Amino acid sequence: MRIGMVLNHRIPPPDIRVEKEAKTLLDAGHEIHLLLEGSPGREREEQYKGMSLLRGVVMGPLREKYHRYTFNFTFRDRMWRRAIGDFASSRKVDALHVHDLPFMREAVSVGRRLGLPVVADLHENYPAGLQVWYESSLKKRTIYNFERWARYEREVLEEVDAIVVVVEESKERLVGLGLPADRIYVVPNTASRDRGSMPIDGEIVDRYRGRFVLAYIGGFAPHRGLDTVIRAMPAVRARVPKALLLLVGDRNEPYRRYLQRLAGESGCGDAVEMTGWQPFEKIWSFIDASDVCLVPHARNPHTDTTIPHKIFQYMSVAKPVVVSDCPPLRRVVEDSGGGLWFAHDDPAGFAAAIIALHEDEGKRRAMGEAGRNAFLDRYNWESTSGGLLRLYERLAYRDR
Repeated sequence: MRIGMVLNHRIPPPDIRVEKEAKTLLDAGHEIHLLLEGSPGREREEQYKGMSLLRGVVMGPLREKYHRYTFNFTFRDRMWRRAIGDFASSRKVDALHVHDLPFMREAVSVGRRLGLPVVADLHENYPAGLQVWYESSLKKRTIYNFERWARYEREVLEEVDAIVVVVEESKERLVGLGLPADRIYVVPNTASRDRGSMPIDGEIVDRYRGRFVLAYIGGFAPHRGLDTVIRAMPAVRARVPKALLLLVGDRNEPYRRYLQRLAGESGCGDAVEMTGWQPFEKIWSFIDASDVCLVPHARNPHTDTTIPHKIFQYMSVAKPVVVSDCPPLRRVVEDSGGGLWFAHDDPAGFAAAIIALHEDEGKRRAMGEAGRNAFLDRYNWESTSGGLLRLYERLAYRDR
């Protein structure tokens, strides 16, 4: 099939989820055309990792700000609807595959007009995500109001032909909204067995030698649970004097300042290091330098129905993980034996898990190996992407 994907942001930088899906479908003999947002000075059309890109929507800063507010009040966007229609017609696509919720209604409108099936690819629980991504109470009462977005999600998903989600918990949520289970395909957010050529930077590894490194890699935001980890560090350091909390990421300056202040007030500022945002090719070096890797998310309707790619990256290189009790995280850790979990927002529980792993090197090694074995057996992209292929087999059979 000739599949027309729609993505409401830019590539590059890479979008790992989109690129994994595209590669799987390309390897199965499908064509992938991707409509995405462009920027001044970028090529309008480009071949990228086997995909044929069309940067069909370009907005300046003022237009983008206007667009954001008008769309969030109306859930309509003429520019994107026109771009999707032109894209679908010019590329002669057989199906529209829309990543995430915002422009789903415009894609459905185009799909119905052109007689094309529409696939909704939900990377996360978007209405709940808006409640944790933004802190402004005014915005959450108005343009990001949960009830408005939840109603939009339910209405538009009733009109699509198939839905892709990343965890079973997300499927259960949608079935609870009354959507048919047989239209929902679980395609987990796992990592590929082949991570390509990513050499380890010896300078980064040597920098942390002799420390007991607890590594978190990703964005900084309240729902990431990093405040709980920092509050636990005094208790951790009392038993593990060489413990170092290594936070690799950022892109949220106010929250980073808050975490720095919290670390100072907790008396453990010298045991917390924030590296700032790092190039993707450096990430594996920070993972290699770590003793334990963390996914300490705070629980909420968003984190309870999604799972980050990073837990599977950690497991792939035999790093024991400590995660919070968000259901998808806890399920993977209990099933794999690859680490420990603690009750979210419980610094004492987190500290106890870290101390237990520090005091038993054999347990750390065994959990790391168990996680890697589970990754190789059933938590890798090659093993879990079958739902995506079955979805398109069904659509192709239906169109014969």
